[in-house]
Amino acid sequence: MCQDDQSEEVVFSVVYEESSPDGFSYACEKLGVAVWKLATGWGTLRERLQDAAIELLILQETDFPDDLVAKWKTLIRDLTKGKMKYRRVIKDGELVPEPIGLVASTVGYARKYTLQDLARRICGLESEMDHRYQQSI
Repeated sequence: MCQDDQSEEVVFSVVYEESSPDGFSYACEKLGVAVWKLATGWGTLRERLQDAAIELLILQETDFPDDLVAKWKTLIRDLTKGKMKYRRVIKDGELVPEPIGLVASTVGYARKYTLQDLARRICGLESEMDHRYQQSI
């Protein structure tokens, strides 16, 4: 996990420091939370990946060093590339289709190998960002 400037491991996330020398501590924090959810969250890997993806989707290109932007973009693409699926819900007394979201549509129907690969890539990206963060403090 990412560590704060006193080198104490933070169990859930890093305190976001706007003055961090590299400016990437926010991405490091969110990736740390994603890894935490993968490792300790409730449910199946499929369900934990959906929870972890929430942390990644709020990040932007500017949150990453230039050489890691493509890795993050590819990961986001692979988490959201499925065809939108729908569930039927009752609204105003009628049964209507409601989208379940791109992550749930992708991860919810992916093979076990694909789920494991996505989890490994999230952990790998977090590890790379943590390494950069540690070097900058």
